[in-house]
Amino acid sequence: MSKPQSCLYRGEVGHHRLAPVRHELRYKVYNFFADIDDLPGLANHLRFFSYNGLNLFSIADRDHGPGDGTSISDHVWSLVKATTEGADVRRIFMFCYPRVLGYVFNPLTVYYAFDAKGALRLAIYEVNNTYGDRHTYVIPASVGLQQTCAKKLYVSPFNAVEGHYIFTIDTPGDRLSLGIALTTQDGPRLNAWFSGSRIALTDRALLRSFFGLPLLPLRIVGGIHWEAAKLWLKGLRPVARPAPPAQATSYAKTASGGE
Repeated sequence: MSKPQSCLYRGEVGHHRLAPVRHELRYKVYNFFADIDDLPGLANHLRFFSYNGLNLFSIADRDHGPGDGTSISDHVWSLVKATTEGADVRRIFMFCYPRVLGYVFNPLTVYYAFDAKGALRLAIYEVNNTYGDRHTYVIPASVGLQQTCAKKLYVSPFNAVEGHYIFTIDTPGDRLSLGIALTTQDGPRLNAWFSGSRIALTDRALLRSFFGLPLLPLRIVGGIHWEAAKLWLKGLRPVARPAPPAQATSYAKTASGGE
């Protein structure tokens, strides 16, 4: 089994809303896939990337976890060590959008926790909404199988906080695929996915990504509001936004379901 390495993934993200109206979107994107313990090393190695600093691309501690400056590494390792599987974890990688010229919005950051042989043991899903709320789901990983957890955070203004997520995840390699489905008692509501190819993390690749999709974070935020406007025109109306959950993290007991 090949061991994971820091890289870029270029590909496509898509959403398919199934009810109460149908709506579909697809956007070209790129993501960082980075060892959380090697973020300072990557910043030293790459001219156009910084960790907690301003650059063409950067990753900042305040954009993740408690948002108070706690290092990404310290925060995520604390989540991992609180699980039964955590004793076997040796490396953790984050899959996220980077800051571009100091700006970013990450609807979802996924942390992949691997054991010494490179097998995936845990997946951690850090979800952000556009209101500044964040919730994290920690789930044991069964590679190629589905993971389930109850939805706890208000995300889309057109979906209530109800139902459960079904995550479909596999070990990243030459390609990375990730699927997320939202299901309620009324049936499937939404499918979202990412699929992309691995690109070596070099300064040349960073420049090509920047000029190929300039100002990606603005495109993401603009796309969110543009698609919301189209849903409004299709007749959807926002549901009341509740307070965020008292606990910032939810731990699932098994990969197949239950909390």
